[in-house]
Amino acid sequence: MPQSTKVFPSVPVSFTGQSLVSHAGARILTSLIDALGFRDLCEDRLGQFVPAMASHRPGRLLGSLAVMLAAGGEYASDLDILRSQPGVFGKVPSNATVSRFFERTVKNPDVFDYGFSTLSKELRTRAWAAAGDRSPAVKATAADPLVIDLDATLVASHSEKEQATGNYKGGFGFAPFTASIDYGSGQGTGEELAVLLRHGGATANNAEDHIRIFEAAIAVLPDALYGENEDLDGERILVRTDSAGASRKFLWYLHSRGVQFSVSYPVPVGKAHMIDWINDKKYWQPALDQDGNERDDAWVINATQVIPLQDYPPGTKIFLRAEPLHPGATPTLLGAWVRNDRP
Repeated sequence: MPQSTKVFPSVPVSFTGQSLVSHAGARILTSLIDALGFRDLCEDRLGQFVPAMASHRPGRLLGSLAVMLAAGGEYASDLDILRSQPGVFGKVPSNATVSRFFERTVKNPDVFDYGFSTLSKELRTRAWAAAGDRSPAVKATAADPLVIDLDATLVASHSEKEQATGNYKGGFGFAPFTASIDYGSGQGTGEELAVLLRHGGATANNAEDHIRIFEAAIAVLPDALYGENEDLDGERILVRTDSAGASRKFLWYLHSRGVQFSVSYPVPVGKAHMIDWINDKKYWQPALDQDGNERDDAWVINATQVIPLQDYPPGTKIFLRAEPLHPGATPTLLGAWVRNDRP
């Protein structure tokens, strides 16, 4: 008898006025998971973390967790969201089974990280290829690159969990680092590429962490963003981050990978001639939105001539922006960002 290659059961849809199904919208995600060949890929990359005779294979374990999170769950115990509909989501693994799976992965973290990373890359390659001309990789050009946002955040913890420590804002918990794709307005919300788990005391401006999260992010990008020699096609990628990512070490690293960047920049205290030059309105130009349209009451200026950038990658420019303050924003004399567009 042939074995099914699907993670979730096939469910016929009919409108009978009966049988209310909660979280029916999650069926869109389960159908996508099965269409991408998720079960076989998980077995190939992560099968070593599940006993050979186990009934719940890696595909069902990770597939169930993914759907649970998409349905609003936060913890493994929230798999009850799916258990209430076995006809729709199949037999869901127990919390203990999920726990044992991850206990095995932490014993061989490098093997798991490699398997999960290559799994994510192959899944994204298949999904983007199926999108055809709408694929983010196909649409990305040097003039309109794929934008990868890097940002650290603080997550509060109310107990002394593993690696929970005090942070620079006086809180207690964790400081994960994330890398995500921004598709721009009208193109959806984007997608998460990688997360670097860090203790609460981790600094925001650590260049090594910026490099690590960037490397984790590009490791799961599809094959279409790599050349024939498996070199990253960096000119079609733009990294965007706040002033914590403006360190020379990180920007030179991006330059070595051929990647464009746009980061916030801590402007030094201005000298009198610089202020006078900036105050001359003839140098300012209207700011544009993502669609190339002029914004109301927003202006930009290329201040590279009066704010010298020493030891930064060639082609790096510094821009100042002027616009009305957003609610809650703190007024400052100068706010800027530096940008490097590959020739």
